[in-house]
Amino acid sequence: MRHRTCFGGIVILALWLGVTAPSYGSMAGQLPLSYRISAGSFPWTGRLHAIAFRTARIHTSTVLTKWEAGTELDLRDSASRRLYLGGDRLVPLHWRSIDADAQAVLHTPEPSGNGTRRLAWLRGDRTDATLRPRDTRLASGAGARVRVVAAPAWLPMQPGHAQFRLRHASRPVTVWIGTRDGIVHGFDAVTGKELAGFLPRAALAGSAALTVPGSAMPVAPCPRPDSIDADPSGVWRTLLLCGIPSTDRQPAAVFALDVSSPESEAPIRLLWEIPASETLPLTGQGPIRALMWIEHGARRWAALTIVTAAPETGSPAGIALLPLDRPIVNGLPSGTVPRLYLPSAGCGADTTGTRLLAASVLANASGHARAAYVVDDTGRLWRFGLDHLGATQQAEPARCLHRQRGSATAEAPIVMHPSSGPLVIYAGGGELSAIPDGRGPRGNPSRIDASVSGDGVIFRTGQPQLDTGANGWTLALPHPGESITTLDDVGPAHLSFTTLTPDGRTRSYLIEAASGESVMQTAPDGTLVRAVTGVPFDDRFGTPIAVASPTSNGGPVVPGSSTFDTFELGIWQVDGSTAHLAQNTHYRRRRGRLGWRELIRTEP
Repeated sequence: MRHRTCFGGIVILALWLGVTAPSYGSMAGQLPLSYRISAGSFPWTGRLHAIAFRTARIHTSTVLTKWEAGTELDLRDSASRRLYLGGDRLVPLHWRSIDADAQAVLHTPEPSGNGTRRLAWLRGDRTDATLRPRDTRLASGAGARVRVVAAPAWLPMQPGHAQFRLRHASRPVTVWIGTRDGIVHGFDAVTGKELAGFLPRAALAGSAALTVPGSAMPVAPCPRPDSIDADPSGVWRTLLLCGIPSTDRQPAAVFALDVSSPESEAPIRLLWEIPASETLPLTGQGPIRALMWIEHGARRWAALTIVTAAPETGSPAGIALLPLDRPIVNGLPSGTVPRLYLPSAGCGADTTGTRLLAASVLANASGHARAAYVVDDTGRLWRFGLDHLGATQQAEPARCLHRQRGSATAEAPIVMHPSSGPLVIYAGGGELSAIPDGRGPRGNPSRIDASVSGDGVIFRTGQPQLDTGANGWTLALPHPGESITTLDDVGPAHLSFTTLTPDGRTRSYLIEAASGESVMQTAPDGTLVRAVTGVPFDDRFGTPIAVASPTSNGGPVVPGSSTFDTFELGIWQVDGSTAHLAQNTHYRRRRGRLGWRELIRTEP
């Protein structure tokens, strides 16, 4: 099972049964299907609902709430919560455990000197009437995403990972979310029990101020969490990577947690927490991506972070690779931090004042990083080559691959792998583009046109004579002022995205990644047709949920031959206590003769 997160609403989920999923054993039937973030009774409190409903061979289903995190937290003895404070080292979030500087930060807000009571409030105490009132211990998760961390999945060609996977095969699936009180919570996905909470040192001042009635709310400490199995320093572990975006009141920071054993006596371990500085001007924009390369025969790991331009030194915006396998000294990585910067211009425009927003990494079959794709605030997609890492060659200059008409959103690019090579999909305001990353010549992307059909539209290529595989495609949203709010890959061959128009209407789309066209469906007469997409939905109940489930199994593979498994991909919309199937399609996966690789066909 693979979970995908979705912005500010319901998590997008995909079920890859029997493909590359870890085995959950008896847990499989107990896991929620999705997670929904909602508001509490106050702007600073929130709720996290774990929901489930049936999807097999039905089109409408009753929604069940398996647990709600705020309710579960309120039932806990606050002294039993395993909360920790970050910084140079990880310490329990108890007054006697934190250092004098942290105590001073908690004492600082007016009226000063209430540090012990503020810390008790952060741990869950609600008896002090002088501090901010709340209906639940769970703070608001507005603007944050949920990250579901499963047991380790099978990773081919990764030495030592098989033993790590077997050792942690039965660990609980966890749900991670950052809330406005500065705490990153880890919940058991089956029960909703809080297993651990982490308060970054960089967020402590904002957390202390939040306890004061009438004070401003800080940003979420980890709005775009990411996770990965990695072996920095030769030891496999599951890492949670987070960024804290900068604000007028709070500098940016990034941190990395070891969440390999959330049920143990030490549920989390801190690799490092690094604040922004003049020498390392981090933006804190996430997701923070981990990447690996080989250097002198050893596997090296780093976290890819975005750095802002520094006019005082003349450095443009770029990316920095913070080592995951080197010690941190005085809050900064020891040794050299590799950095790659934007060139002076790209795609017909200069880069003065350009801000980079979000990044994704391309790795080869062995897990070695090949390139980073980064979106900027003018709608440009940049490629930073990483083949030089661990080699004697110089880094190749960053290249602008494409420029859209509108400014880019903060969505990270999605890298997909059709047979023609890497395809990078990114959104910019009212436009969605898929750009191939090939060394050969590339023409203009194919234009995708929209024709109105009922409450939605049908996307078809407007230039069928062009080679979409070689040139990519670009799609302008069909409604005036429409902008993309979420973008997710929902399987090996499809994309799901949601949009918002100025009148407040939200819509949900499902398309083929390789072509940009609407998915195929079987019409009543048996013919294959392009499906209607872009249907409106009620965002009060979160973002639609994508569910992929097997419909037929090709059976065991005979040596020298191959077989196909068929899957149904459905987009479900929740409306109160009911979920209904809004869009669906099928795809096939080829097994056999290709080893662990796959071929995908997007047709029934």
